[in-house]
Amino acid sequence: MTLRWKVILGAVLLLSIAAFFLPVPLGFRETAEDPLCASIEEDPCYADGVFEIYNAKDYLRFAGYMNRASKEEEDYEAAAAVDARLMADLNMQEDERYRLKGHPYIRQAILNYNGTFEGNGHTITWAMEAGNGMFVCIERQGEVRNLTFEAPSLVWEMDEYGVGMLCMINYGTIRNCETRGRVEGTDCYVGGMAGINRGLIENCVNRAEVVVESLGDYGAGGIAGLSKCKVLEGESEEDPIVPEIRNCVNYGNVRGTWEAGGICAYNDCANIYECGNEGEVSVQYQKGYIYPEEPDWYERARAGGICGHMGWNNLENCYNKGNISILEEGVEDTYAIAGDTLFWIHTVSGCVTLEGTAKGSMRHESVTELNPEELERWMADHESVSGVGNNWEFDLEEAKEKLPLIPLGVTESELTAGREDAYLCEEFFLKGEPGYSIRQVSPYALCMEQETKEEPEGELSKLQVWLLRVPGDLTDIEDYLDEHGNFVKDTGHEVWLGIEGAHWLHPGQSYKDDVHVRTMISKKSR
Repeated sequence: MTLRWKVILGAVLLLSIAAFFLPVPLGFRETAEDPLCASIEEDPCYADGVFEIYNAKDYLRFAGYMNRASKEEEDYEAAAAVDARLMADLNMQEDERYRLKGHPYIRQAILNYNGTFEGNGHTITWAMEAGNGMFVCIERQGEVRNLTFEAPSLVWEMDEYGVGMLCMINYGTIRNCETRGRVEGTDCYVGGMAGINRGLIENCVNRAEVVVESLGDYGAGGIAGLSKCKVLEGESEEDPIVPEIRNCVNYGNVRGTWEAGGICAYNDCANIYECGNEGEVSVQYQKGYIYPEEPDWYERARAGGICGHMGWNNLENCYNKGNISILEEGVEDTYAIAGDTLFWIHTVSGCVTLEGTAKGSMRHESVTELNPEELERWMADHESVSGVGNNWEFDLEEAKEKLPLIPLGVTESELTAGREDAYLCEEFFLKGEPGYSIRQVSPYALCMEQETKEEPEGELSKLQVWLLRVPGDLTDIEDYLDEHGNFVKDTGHEVWLGIEGAHWLHPGQSYKDDVHVRTMISKKSR
């Protein structure tokens, strides 16, 4: 062997020996063996209780450790309580070649997580056509924070209850995160952050498009599809942990089949505070067939700036700037803030919307409509603009479009002609309370109206009661009358629910709301 080749061979051997003994702080060695160490503590990225992630290899190994713990450890919540810190931006699309095909644990998505994942202000870009977000479940003690997550196309086509970009279900905390791209689900709740929220989401921003493409009892939300409490084993049934979404904003377009909201589709046993929507919110159909095999079972369309459907909960100091619409033509209406805002089971207060964004918004919503200048003032200082609900006025022409109204067909008697406080005809007699006047607005309606008075807050208000007529055979009204011909107290409001389009008028789902008296507001200039 010549001297030249001896020098070259010696150099190669020295480099090989050096490479073998040098530490590997970033990533794992390319070997045919399983890249996961026997325990996460042995991994070169793990130090002082934190797993530092510099590249896609590191992330996939971390996911592998967490998934192995979820599958193999009896106390998987404790085993999955490992803190992680993202040290650089990751692009899982470009680094897809690092994935080990067929590995039992190394996957993009982490099954269960109970530690603190510190995003450090970095961005993770998910692989194209991914089916799952970053986590399946963030456990009660888990927290994901300071992370930007982008998924160009995340599509979930299986029949599961929820899917979101950061997680399918959140029991823990998501804080100071931002999502971008597009997420679509079938037969599930879909959210920009979480499919289902059962914990806390705060100070987060969604810029992703959120879509539900299926029939059934599901909806789309800019932050969460469903936000609803659930009592876990060992927790108090009497004092459950109430989920909360706070200080979050949605900028993405949100579309459901029949239920959608800028923050969440359905909010029940949960609270929303200081949130806003600036994206377009729409639903495809006028009715949602939640059991497709039962065509007689359906829910009315619910599209709202903050949430489409409300149960027991509080919603305070929220705003909407986005356009809210139902794409299918019909009689149902949109909600500027939230649907089914029934005052005796929750509090909805201090909420405002940009005027004109929710066409014919529901009467029982009672939020404040503001012009652009007023809304900007409100966002800077809530107290600078009146918070009195003014988003609904009765519009007879709109009522004629939505309801099967027919002319009253009555003629006032000469006995009350010229009197403002009474109206007599062959079919009925109306007597107004002191301070009320009665007038025939058109052949279709009488209006009993209170004289305008000034409220302590400096507002001008009046009460109105409208008398309309629908065809006598439209409902089985006889079923709701007692022996004296009066409505039965507990079921009278069901008459309204049986009239197509009457939900637009209905102030709630209880008999005590059926008086249909409404405060009309006209603000003084300031």
